Parts: sequence; C-alpha cells; structure tokens
Amino acid sequence: MEEFKVVHEKNVFNKALVIREGEISDGSDTFSKLGVDREDAAAVFILNTDTNKVILTRQFRYPLTFKTSQSILEIVAGKIEGNEEPLAAAIREAEEETGYRINIGKIQLLFSCFATPGYSAERFFIYHATVTNADKISKGGGKEDENEHIEVVEMDKDEFDKLIQNGIIQDAKTYLAGLRLLLNHIKQ
Repeated sequence: MEEFKVVHEKNVFNKALVIREGEISDGSDTFSKLGVDREDAAAVFILNTDTNKVILTRQFRYPLTFKTSQSILEIVAGKIEGNEEPLAAAIREAEEETGYRINIGKIQLLFSCFATPGYSAERFFIYHATVTNADKISKGGGKEDENEHIEVVEMDKDEFDKLIQNGIIQDAKTYLAGLRLLLNHIKQ
C-alpha cells in the first residue's frame, strides 16, 4: 500500500466539534480530505442480574430526524471528559443516564473500535457491566443542563437478544455489544 503524508492541515469549522481539511500526498499526487475531531466515548452494556433485564436508553437524537421519526434504543454512552479514563467515563455515564452505580469489580472492557473511520477519529470503548436492584441509586435521565431527556428502558434479556438476532437494533454500538455478548453466550 502507498504511504500517505499530511502535507498541510487547517480547521474549517470549530464549534462543538472541529472539522479539519487536510492536504494529503501519496508521493505522486496531492488531494484533500475532511476529518472530524471528536472526543473518544465510553459505552456500557448493563445487565441487571436480579431481574435479567438489559438497561437501555432512549433519547431524542437530532441528526436522526432526517432518517427516522423514532428515537432508537441505545446502551449507555458518553464522551470521555478531559483526562478521564474510559472506564471512569463508562461508570459516570451509567449513573447519570440510568441511575445505576456500577461496582468497579462488575465491569469489563469488551472491545474498542473507531465509530466512523471514514471521516472521524472518534473511538468507542465498549464495556459490559452487571448491576443489581440495590445498585439503583437514582432515577437517571441524564443531565438537565445538557438537555439530555433520557428514558431508561429495562428490557428482558431474551427480548433484547431477539432484537439483535433480527437486526432490529439500529444503533451501531448497541448492536455490536449485543452481538458480542450473544456470540459469547452461544459459545458457552
């Protein structure tokens, strides 16, 4: 494969996210590409072992209004803030969004992946955690000052598995985490 080199770069948009334009050289030709700078994110698939329910969220996602009128089901997720570790972000977001406090010994990294490498370097760290009814310390719902109006959806694990198997889940991080856990369950 050819070696590519970034010759020049400039920001073309800088608000809640940054859009960069890079001049790229492959040694014989030069062309430009756009890239979006986004913070990395942590996501966590939560299973309540007392109820055998998957803890999901549903919230308004403005960018999706161009494609669907429905809110989609998602696992907990949020941006990693500053120098925060991905694990700490996953635990913080779970509590903010669902009201469940995750015990550090009950969470593990499943995998990390680049969400949309064609235009963004945003990386997801996707975790699996188990909680019990006793871990529910608040109603959740997200941060009001960030206009997060999050509905907590507790769904029977077998029902969630069927949604994964039938391709009903539309959120990529949720679908990937569900597939990974379903595959692990089938292998056991």
